[in-house]
Amino acid sequence: MEMITTIKLKKSTKSALDHVKNESESYDSAIKKLISHVRDTHLKSELIEAYKNMGKDDLTFLGEWDSASNEIRHNG
Repeated sequence: MEMITTIKLKKSTKSALDHVKNESESYDSAIKKLISHVRDTHLKSELIEAYKNMGKDDLTFLGEWDSASNEIRHNG
C-alpha cells in the first residue's frame, strides 16, 4: 500500500486545481494528470529538437556527398 502524505497549498492553488480536475476526480489524479502533461510537453520539445538536429546532420552529409560527387564528375 502506498504511503499517503499531506501537502500545504495556497487557497488559490486549490481553487485552480478544482477548476482543472473533474468533479469525480481526486486531487491526486488531477496532479498526476498535470505532471503527465508537463512530461509529455517536455518530451515533445526534446523530440522536435532531436529531429531538427537530425535534419541538420542530413544536410551536412548531403553537402559533403554533393561536393564529392562534383569532384568525381570533374576528375573522372
